[in-house]
Amino acid sequence: MVLCVGVCLILLLGMAVLRKQAFWQYIRSPCRILFIFGLFGILAEVLSGVSSEGIASGLVKRNPPNEGELETEASVCLEKEKITYPVTLLIPERKYKPSEELERIQAAIDEIQDTFCGSNASLNEIVSNPNVSGSYQNGEVLAEWLFSDEEVISAEGTIFQEALGQEKEEIEAFVALSCGESEDIYRFSFQIQPLAKSREEAVLCEIKKQIGLQDETNPYVELPNEIDGQKATWQEVSSYQSIEILLLGILAAFASAYAAKEQREKQLQKRKRNMLLSYPEFVSKLSLLLGAGMTIPGGLRKMNQMYQRRKQAGGKEELVYEELNQMICELENGIGELRAYQRFSEKCDLQPYRKLVSLLVSGQRMGNCKLMEQLNEEADRVFLERKNAARKFGEEAGTKMLIPMMLMLFIVMAIVIIPAFLSIRVF
Repeated sequence: MVLCVGVCLILLLGMAVLRKQAFWQYIRSPCRILFIFGLFGILAEVLSGVSSEGIASGLVKRNPPNEGELETEASVCLEKEKITYPVTLLIPERKYKPSEELERIQAAIDEIQDTFCGSNASLNEIVSNPNVSGSYQNGEVLAEWLFSDEEVISAEGTIFQEALGQEKEEIEAFVALSCGESEDIYRFSFQIQPLAKSREEAVLCEIKKQIGLQDETNPYVELPNEIDGQKATWQEVSSYQSIEILLLGILAAFASAYAAKEQREKQLQKRKRNMLLSYPEFVSKLSLLLGAGMTIPGGLRKMNQMYQRRKQAGGKEELVYEELNQMICELENGIGELRAYQRFSEKCDLQPYRKLVSLLVSGQRMGNCKLMEQLNEEADRVFLERKNAARKFGEEAGTKMLIPMMLMLFIVMAIVIIPAFLSIRVF
């Protein structure tokens, strides 16, 4: 208990001091959960102390009848030996005296008389299912029901209207009541009033009656040709199974299309992210080659050659250099530089690459000096953006790690606290 109180006080102090810190939003929920479980630990110790007072006094209260024996942990110290022995006490439940058992049974009979009719008017006009229970007096008296005609009413009190005729039917009920060692049988009768049947129910009853008169050993059942003096024509009910299957197929098709769309969008996002991460290096290499005196087409060809050698040596594939390779192939096939640059920006379909192509096109008119200056500025800017993006991805990864950490915290708390609560017994 002292440990739980100390943890709760430390958490309260920590929450008061750290609530204005930036990282508070990440540890707020775990701290609150730990504080709540600390309170539970204090409560468990308090309840355990309350329950131990009864054992210390030498009196242990039995469980009420029908609630089972009481199992509790205690320790006993022998005066001369000065040794404390842990023991498990099994206290049998309390039992009623014979006179009390008979009183409970009589009270159960009175309860049956008051509740059996339920929503029905009286015992002579039972229309709906009566109230039939397996126990009375809050479970202290057990009851077993038996009716004289089980084809009309079941042991659970369900009335079968199709088995009734046009007149009332008198049923006799037998209830075997038991409380502890005492037993008694309560017997009474009531009348079931048949409900007015609709035409459909009457036809169904007549069909069941005619089928019931046939020989049950015959492998075939002959359906009635006449019902109430009228000729009966039988036909199968149309099946809607094919329509249901078709509807399921439509749902599956929509689900497949939606999943394919989501997959395409994920692949597109992954492609854009890959190309954005490659952009700073791409600009930096191009700026370095142009600064070494190479022309724009020459620098791009050199970058493509370097990538192809790296790829043949087992390097990973990069999407922006694959698009660059396509552009170099188009240049070698006679497509003009401006057209090739435009197709490259359209395939990349990202704002940074469109800006780069714009710089390359304007650099052909202004010369490499002006272009070098603009490329250096662009490289500095995109490297800063990449650093910020890496920091953002790191924060997202740290946030995702909170979920498994919290699950581990819950598991540890459950391992520690659940056994403590299971060992608590309140007397």
